[in-house]
Amino acid sequence: MSATIPPETPAAPARRSSLLARTGLVLAGLLALGDIQTSVSQLPDDPVVPGVLIAVSVISLVAIPFAWLGAKWARNVVVVVRVLAALSAVPAFIAPGIPTEWIMMAAAGIVLSLVAVVLLLVTPRGAR
Repeated sequence: MSATIPPETPAAPARRSSLLARTGLVLAGLLALGDIQTSVSQLPDDPVVPGVLIAVSVISLVAIPFAWLGAKWARNVVVVVRVLAALSAVPAFIAPGIPTEWIMMAAAGIVLSLVAVVLLLVTPRGAR
């Protein structure tokens, strides 16, 4: 008796993120790299806040490839990290003595973070 082995069905291809989500991921990655770059220069003055921002930015950079491949948990991690990074820039508007250039950079970072979050959370019509 010879047993017949059914042909293997190919695994379902990984569902990649939409173009909007991929654009948001690229923007989030660039913002995370910028956060790391600006935070490293602030480490000698105050190691706590820049250290935390570096840590969450690294978490974001680790999650981005998984989100690119369609993992919803990773997309949610990137969204939460971008919101936390945007909130970390709010004291620039409140604290006295902050240079105008830094306030403008903080405002741009908040706006770009919100754009990245919206791009990551928008669902294309065909995916509903």
